[in-house]
Amino acid sequence: MHRHMETEAIDALRETLRQISVIKVKEICVSRHGHHSEKTILGHIEIYGHAHLLACKFVSACDPMHLRRAVHDLKKVQKERGVVVMPILIATTISEEAQSICRNNDIGFLDLDGNARLYLDEVFIVKRSLHHKTIPPPAETLPTSETAHFAQVA
Repeated sequence: MHRHMETEAIDALRETLRQISVIKVKEICVSRHGHHSEKTILGHIEIYGHAHLLACKFVSACDPMHLRRAVHDLKKVQKERGVVVMPILIATTISEEAQSICRNNDIGFLDLDGNARLYLDEVFIVKRSLHHKTIPPPAETLPTSETAHFAQVA
């Protein structure tokens, strides 16, 4: 994971959690584990005074191969920690297919466009981005000397 994308993912997670007053963010850090020193973003939070651990994987592409690996890694972190771990997939942009895979595997998701679906025991967060990229209207053609001449005649 590139350092810049890692920082953006952490910022998006922190901002999403900050919007809910009952969630207190204690710490968000990056943990290295496994054979390939894979990175997992860990979020230590409190909800109504109860401690929770968020295990987040960032994927830059939502293709099936990356998603399967991320789901596998998140499930592995859940087993290893032995505590209640809430898995979350973070992506640059998350497709409808990726959202469906996350829902089917009980994994929360968050993207850098502002979409989120997080189930954190007592709190359920759903955000849908209203950011639509609009295409500017086509520019009017400038009159050429010939069309300008006809415009003056009319």
